[in-house]
Amino acid sequence: MLKKIKTILLISLTLTSCSILFDSYKSELDGVYIPKNLDDALETIDQELSDSTKLAIKKMTEDDFLAESHFGKGLSIRNGWNLWKGSRLSRYFKRKGIRHPDDMSGIILTSYYRKLNGTDIKLREQISYYKDYWDGVEVTVLPKEKEHPEPNLEFRFGINYGHYTENKKWAIVHIQTNSTTDLHWIYDYYYGWKQISSETKKRLEDEPIEKTELLMNEIFK
Repeated sequence: MLKKIKTILLISLTLTSCSILFDSYKSELDGVYIPKNLDDALETIDQELSDSTKLAIKKMTEDDFLAESHFGKGLSIRNGWNLWKGSRLSRYFKRKGIRHPDDMSGIILTSYYRKLNGTDIKLREQISYYKDYWDGVEVTVLPKEKEHPEPNLEFRFGINYGHYTENKKWAIVHIQTNSTTDLHWIYDYYYGWKQISSETKKRLEDEPIEKTELLMNEIFK
């Protein structure tokens, strides 16, 4: 019986994988046309927008347009063009090293704004920006259990304070509790491990996030 269940599961996973792979070559999904590349995507958007909307976009700054579009047009691009599920457009971007749908839609919207305004879209520069952004993300990963300072540590939550530092782009302090002793530990790639008191844990939780680095320096001095 167990063998039969495993076989059914394997067939199901195989069919799902095949379905995703097949979808990555389709020009249409759920009745929606899927652009084949960036140029095709820009042309499709241009056909969809009215002249009045294009005029309004031209009057905006690039930053304002991107901020306003991320959860509007950007969301419809990510969902409608199946960027989360492996459409042919997402495959196009992945071949260029862009893997996150938010980044894909960001490049599409930035390029459309620039093309509409008659400026160079600077695709290589945009791709480099997103690649550089994700460089170093591995520092946010918790060490494996065998590297923990003691057994039975359970992750509680993390504080991502990288935006408030000068050189620690991906800085995140992980707060953990020992499930058998209730002792508190923190781990940060830039600082290492440290057992902390309940009072220090509360300070980390309550202090404004922009003061996290100062507090970490105090804890590890």
